[in-house]
Amino acid sequence: MKKNVFVLVLFCCLSMMAHAEIAKYCMSYSDFVAGNWKSVDELTQGRTKQACQMKFNNNQFRFKTGDKVADKLLKKEAFAVMYGEHIYVNCRNLRVNGTYLDISGYTHAVCYGKDKLCVMAYKNHDASFLLGLGLGLAGCFVDNTALKVGMEVGSIGLWVGNEYLSRAVCYLVDSDAQPDGKIATTRMNDDFMEKLLNNDAPLLEKYKAAGNKHNRQSASNVLPILMEKGLVSTSAVY
Repeated sequence: MKKNVFVLVLFCCLSMMAHAEIAKYCMSYSDFVAGNWKSVDELTQGRTKQACQMKFNNNQFRFKTGDKVADKLLKKEAFAVMYGEHIYVNCRNLRVNGTYLDISGYTHAVCYGKDKLCVMAYKNHDASFLLGLGLGLAGCFVDNTALKVGMEVGSIGLWVGNEYLSRAVCYLVDSDAQPDGKIATTRMNDDFMEKLLNNDAPLLEKYKAAGNKHNRQSASNVLPILMEKGLVSTSAVY
């Protein structure tokens, strides 16, 4: 616990010293697949000179530019934001079997296969140790360079070790929004993993070896399996 808090505080301090870089956004899953990213700076149309900043609080990310029009679009309409080499998906319209996720802001995602996204999200009541981020990170805006510095120092930016990932679960995004604007996602649970690994007995056995349902389905167990399967880059999270 102390180690986690130390890394978080260190990450926050490093972010305060860094310089801003360009953030990009896309409006739909199709835009993501096509690589149609646009600069957030262009979105503000010169109305502000403030760089796009990222804030982590209550287990979700938010992006702010200081421009009301741009901030509203990023909050309510954008599908994803690329910050440095990392992708953050807007959970506002994501649904699992028609049900909201536990967060409405952005969360970290990694590319899955050639044209899909693996989204990591966590239940607020399960990530209790993150709720006290007022110790250092809550309210601390960071920029792209800071994120890169944080990754070089230790585990990837805000991915503070296995304890963090053990509280996250994975969702697959592989389609555009439905007519109502909602985006269906698939939970990477036991059924999903068993189908995925149906012809790979060693990996399936490795997945099941994690023990109880919570441990098996946690991102800390699922992501390494996806990496070994070649569906997620080995440099995407660690």
